[in-house]
Amino acid sequence: MKRLFLYLLLVLTTTPLFSQSIQSPAEFLGYEIGTKFTRHHQVADYFEHVAELSDQVELFPYGKSFEGRPLLAVAVSSKENIQSLEAIRKGHLARIGLSDAKAFSDKELTFVWLSYNIHGDEAVSSEAALVTLEKLISKDKKVEEWLKEVIVIMDPCLNPDGRDRYVNWYNNVAMAQLNIDQNSEEHHSTWPGGRVNHYLFDLNRDWAWQVQVESQQRGVLYQHWMPHVHVDFHEMGINSPYFFAPAAHPLHESITPWQREFQHLVGHNHAGYFDDEGWTFYTKEIFDLFYPSYGDTWPIFNGAIGFTYEQGGSRDAGIAVLNDHGDTLTLKDRIAHHFTTSLSTIEVSYLNREKLKKEFKKYFNDAANSPAGKYKSYVIKGSNDRSRVKALLKLLDKQNIRYGMASGTNRNYTGFDYLNNQSGNFSLEKGDIVVSAYQPKSVLAEVLFDPKPNLEDSLTYDLTAWALPYVFEVETYATSERINPDEKAAMPAFVPNPQSRTSPVAYLAAWKDVQDVHFLSALLKENIKVRFSEKPLKANGKQFDRGTLIITRTHNKHVKNFDKKVVDIANSLEQPLDIANTGLSESGPDLGSGSVRYIKKPKIALVNGLGINANSYGELWHYFDQVLEYPVSVINMNYAQRINWSDFDVVVLPSGNYSKISKKLMDFAATGGKLIAVEGAMHMFTAENTQLAIATEEMNKQNENGIELPESKLRRYENAERSYISSSVAGSIYKVHLDDSHPLAFGEDSHIHIMKRNNRAYPYIDDWNVGVIKEDGHVSGFVGSQLKTELTNTLAIGAENYGNGQIIYFTDSPVFRGFWHSGQLLMGNAVFFVGQ
Repeated sequence: MKRLFLYLLLVLTTTPLFSQSIQSPAEFLGYEIGTKFTRHHQVADYFEHVAELSDQVELFPYGKSFEGRPLLAVAVSSKENIQSLEAIRKGHLARIGLSDAKAFSDKELTFVWLSYNIHGDEAVSSEAALVTLEKLISKDKKVEEWLKEVIVIMDPCLNPDGRDRYVNWYNNVAMAQLNIDQNSEEHHSTWPGGRVNHYLFDLNRDWAWQVQVESQQRGVLYQHWMPHVHVDFHEMGINSPYFFAPAAHPLHESITPWQREFQHLVGHNHAGYFDDEGWTFYTKEIFDLFYPSYGDTWPIFNGAIGFTYEQGGSRDAGIAVLNDHGDTLTLKDRIAHHFTTSLSTIEVSYLNREKLKKEFKKYFNDAANSPAGKYKSYVIKGSNDRSRVKALLKLLDKQNIRYGMASGTNRNYTGFDYLNNQSGNFSLEKGDIVVSAYQPKSVLAEVLFDPKPNLEDSLTYDLTAWALPYVFEVETYATSERINPDEKAAMPAFVPNPQSRTSPVAYLAAWKDVQDVHFLSALLKENIKVRFSEKPLKANGKQFDRGTLIITRTHNKHVKNFDKKVVDIANSLEQPLDIANTGLSESGPDLGSGSVRYIKKPKIALVNGLGINANSYGELWHYFDQVLEYPVSVINMNYAQRINWSDFDVVVLPSGNYSKISKKLMDFAATGGKLIAVEGAMHMFTAENTQLAIATEEMNKQNENGIELPESKLRRYENAERSYISSSVAGSIYKVHLDDSHPLAFGEDSHIHIMKRNNRAYPYIDDWNVGVIKEDGHVSGFVGSQLKTELTNTLAIGAENYGNGQIIYFTDSPVFRGFWHSGQLLMGNAVFFVGQ
């Protein structure tokens, strides 16, 4: 087994190994691999160089990162396979029911996909990809045998923006004399680090949701190939060795016996190579297979066998570092380990190729003909808000999950009612959307719609619930009965608003979804004055709910071509409009009433920098910049003390520590500004003279008066983790009861579902407890028993009057990871409605 590592010692040098025309990475780059970090464009250039000259490699550019860096992958196999690659691919998809291709190759091969560097500052991965590619085309006899039966797809860098952020920083601070001292600057990357992409999203939490442009483009390419095996390469802390399969528990119950068995086969093979070299490793701990949006689980639920490999190192390692054990960890060491598992994975796949192909076809055949899940059909009611349903269907389209429309006569069924968290009866009506479990992507559909995932072990790494009807807050039912939809039917297309032939007094637009916030944003950017109704009203025989946008002619005399501009903006965003030919309402406030509030175009500040959670900031940044397309001024903590905060109307505070500027922020609110505090940002207000601080102090006193039995302090050391999680929540779904008469809740019904991740319980305040958690709060996913009790009758969303301004509280992010769709309307309410 030592051949792999001995080969690596050779390829790290500048000696050409196999061809005078194709250069080694060292030759091409001009330095020994492992002596410095390679910028992304150099990695891409080398892959393009090899693909241009090798008849064993085909290059697939598949897009660009947000910052414009190329996203690319290569297929590597024998010359003969590459010549027939497209026909082989079509046959592969046709055999699993994902292609209608009639002409394709009878040659059936195994596809192995290797994904490197999804976390930018886990930078060894792309370096390992360089030498792995070289090995695969090196004319090594053993590898040549593999490639007769295996097509290897390699993506050398899934997150080029994050990688270059880290690599450019490191190369900027690195010294000629290598310093392994952990105290040295090159072992302390600066905020926000390179782990995340441009918008500071963790792309390894975005495989299923595909919020980010890199994930979206990669998802299309993945669906184009559908590999049998997928590996996601990572790094962890400098004191850790190496992790590979089998994965830790919990394993999602949808993972098949073969997918579990192959985990052990791969781990056994890796262990042989690592033992030969004396390299330490571990398996079956920490990295589980439950949350469906990882680089191992998402491929698993797409029929593949997915793996996470973790090398000790990451952002603190640099080129070399002395770890806490007194060992020097080098970049060359890290490359050797990832190189070895890359080739070992291909080898195991080659040795088990027949069963891989057989089980893969069986996976999709079973899915289409005898799905294993409890529910056989999911019915999304056609009466839901059109924008929310459209957003949900867009996600299903990204996953290649099929759906259709109910047609014909109505029929009653029994099923699970998501929004009421109970079984009940429902009527299938024409226009309802049906997702049938009888389809090739059945398992993925069942996982994403699963209302209560079965968690075999509460020690898990991430979210424990995620069902799509809660994400989009849409009325949905899951039934054990098979319903065959009309797959040719589709949602009715948007009918553009006509240009009015008259001059209406006002245009009215519903307020039901974040798409309506986007419409408001577009109007305000054009300096069109907008109002909203605080009370329901009726006009032209139609009922309009609280939050309805009202765009009056009389207040927009400054707008040239007013009617055309409003209608054009609405049509570009598929926003239906109603018109009012009189300011006199049939019921409710008239259009000139004081209950029809003017929306001042707010100037918004968003805080980032040291002490601020990068992911929390990133999801808010993305929300304003991409979802609403509304301008914000980003204020870095480095100079926040020098800012004149009175220049702004709204300051949005992501989760973080604001102790350095707390006085300035409180003064801003007292003098009429609006603060929006998300998750950890709320902690600042428990130390200030706020209602939240007073209520928190009272709650703490009550807790201190509780009687703690001495026996409660007797616990076993081995159960320390389990003791901790009794007061924690990894990510579960909670029902929040809303005061839907408050502007902060406009557009929602009497309750909404949130992703609960905040371990802290907050008490009710004196002003407006707009969203609260009651006894029925917990809906799905794991929450510690102690915390579950503490969260009952607590604040989830609040609005406090402070001086002349307001403080808005969100205990959990309403725009979580960019995919929690329903909460995005609440953030729009906080920004544009509250305090007007």
